[in-house]
Amino acid sequence: MKRSFGVLVGLVVAYVLLVNPLAIPLTVHAQDGDGEEEPPYTGIVVTTQDYSSLRAGPGTQFERLAVIDPAVDMPAIGRSADMGWVQVWYEGETGWIASWLLVWYGDIISLPVDGVSPAPFVRRAGVVGYTTRETPIYIRQLAPDDQVGVLPADTQVEVTGRLGGTQGFYQLQIYYQGQIYWVGSWNIRITEGREVRLLDTSYLYAYGRLIRQLDRDISRSVRTLESIEDRWLRLQAGESVSCTFIPEYATRSSSDSDLLQEPGFAPLVTALDNGIMATNAAISAFEDACARAAEGDTFLSLNDVDRALADIDTARRNLNIARSLLAPYRDRDPVLGTRD
Repeated sequence: MKRSFGVLVGLVVAYVLLVNPLAIPLTVHAQDGDGEEEPPYTGIVVTTQDYSSLRAGPGTQFERLAVIDPAVDMPAIGRSADMGWVQVWYEGETGWIASWLLVWYGDIISLPVDGVSPAPFVRRAGVVGYTTRETPIYIRQLAPDDQVGVLPADTQVEVTGRLGGTQGFYQLQIYYQGQIYWVGSWNIRITEGREVRLLDTSYLYAYGRLIRQLDRDISRSVRTLESIEDRWLRLQAGESVSCTFIPEYATRSSSDSDLLQEPGFAPLVTALDNGIMATNAAISAFEDACARAAEGDTFLSLNDVDRALADIDTARRNLNIARSLLAPYRDRDPVLGTRD
């Protein structure tokens, strides 16, 4: 769908503001140039996962410009400070889409905060902090070659992203005087907002992706284990159990290609896979019992129950091992480096 913006001539209102996740539209809109334009090249592409509203600004209170079909690829050219909205180039015009409707390829946190030539809006910082000492600032990673300056102590900055969790040593992305930089979290005192809500860019690295994926895999597997355990414990107690809902088999989503790059995760993955295999054995036994019940055989032997509960014990032991190994791996993330 091709649209062109009308030109609204009005009063330009200037604010010296920090970022607010709830943007408020003004009556003055950015003017589009005549004719076709090319989107600014960022190397970052987003894909819609569902029907997605394209809006004039980063919020649902802005005008809806279009509804985009699922599975449409578009260049990403900007973002909101809290990564709740992504600015895209769609059929010759710019607009904003809620980030939860998108998947993306590339370092999306490197996109310009507030986007490219956006419609004016009022915003106030979601996460604000102050430097606690003279603070080195880096253009990319906390490495000597990337250092571009030093901020004085007690400088106010806006925090717009992070690399790593929010415990121990991790890195923060800051927005200062219109530019994005990286600093050590130990140099920033957060005074407003919570940095845990900001996008964690560890997904860009195999080690960081594995930490996130394995954490989710372990949590999902534990929930599946608890679900099937409840059914077998009720059968052991002589209760009637419905076969209407059978838990789905547990799976591991962590990438084998990432594991090849980071072979040190092998002990954790072995424990997780063993836990998943034992959990699925208990699910399979319950599924078989339900199939027999559907054919009129509604009785289970004590041996059937004991075998399933033994599988459940094996699963729990292995999942507990996997969970206990995750924290040390997280603490040794090589991307985060060491404190300055």
